[in-house]
Amino acid sequence: MDWLDEKLDKLFFYIRNLSFRKAMLAYVLVLAGITAVLTYVTQNFCRYQKIPLAEEWCGYVYAFAGMIITIFVFYHKRLKKPLSILNESVDSIRRSNLDFHVSYDSRDEFGCLCDSIEAMRLELEKNKEELWRLIERQKELNAAFAHDLRTPLTVLRGYTDFLARYIPEGKLSGEKVQDTLRLMAEHIRRLEEYSYTMKGIRSIEDVPLSLHPTTLYKLNSRIQEVIFALNQTGGIQIEYQGFDEDLSVSADEGIIMEVLENLLSNAIRYAGSRIEVWMDYSSSDGEMTAVVRDDGPGFSEEQLTQAVKPYYKEYSADTETEHFGIGLHICRELCRKHGGTLSVANSMRGGAAVTASLQAR
Repeated sequence: MDWLDEKLDKLFFYIRNLSFRKAMLAYVLVLAGITAVLTYVTQNFCRYQKIPLAEEWCGYVYAFAGMIITIFVFYHKRLKKPLSILNESVDSIRRSNLDFHVSYDSRDEFGCLCDSIEAMRLELEKNKEELWRLIERQKELNAAFAHDLRTPLTVLRGYTDFLARYIPEGKLSGEKVQDTLRLMAEHIRRLEEYSYTMKGIRSIEDVPLSLHPTTLYKLNSRIQEVIFALNQTGGIQIEYQGFDEDLSVSADEGIIMEVLENLLSNAIRYAGSRIEVWMDYSSSDGEMTAVVRDDGPGFSEEQLTQAVKPYYKEYSADTETEHFGIGLHICRELCRKHGGTLSVANSMRGGAAVTASLQAR
């Protein structure tokens, strides 16, 4: 019996995988055989019973009935299931639902068509995921662009407040005014360059890294200029401790300043009245470190693990508003691009402390 079952399984498998043309031919041949047998038996019976009309017409009746039955059987066995699968698949695709699988256990034309539909579904799913990633990247890039503009604009406002406060009182020399205007022009030029750069990239990861020779003294000066302007806006006092020595390094000043400005921007949002900034450089391993500490409430347990993720919702009990974080995520990606890392912690003296490291040899 096992041998017979095996042979029958092979026969059914062969029949199930026949092409439509061969399958239809097989159904017609089976119909013809059955019709011929029934006609022969009926004619002999009618001849014996002397029923000439039935003997004459039985062949036509069997042929017509067999044709109808064959059509229904062929539809039920070979067409109904694959048509249902294809109809459901097309309807799901029309509704933008790609969470399904197209499968039909046959190698006939419908089996090949189902395989093609499945391949198309997989390609559509892949394209949909890629489109979603592109949308998320663009959303992240737009948020990064808006976030990064905030601190330079605050710096410019600080310089403006400085000039507006002291020029009427005659406390600024012409040289100081010219120097302040020059710094403002440099920040405006940097904003223009930043806008041009962001226009040509699709994600934060695409931000170009441009390493150029510079000195720690020059970086100190740029950082002090930013902190001076931020201190003019009032409310928060920023203290700065720069590099202890002056060395030549190869670094991307734009990325370094962007990281530091983002850290300062976040610290200003949560600080009570004071922010401390430390810069350090290790000539042995070429690591530049920036630490920004504020005297605010510090990070919660959840924020310590989630704060660097994009669009993490930070709830402020003081303002009763939600802030969709992007700044620390930007800093982390820029630090990685510069061969470094970003870490968040709570200071032993209270408040949050964020440490950014970058490679600058």
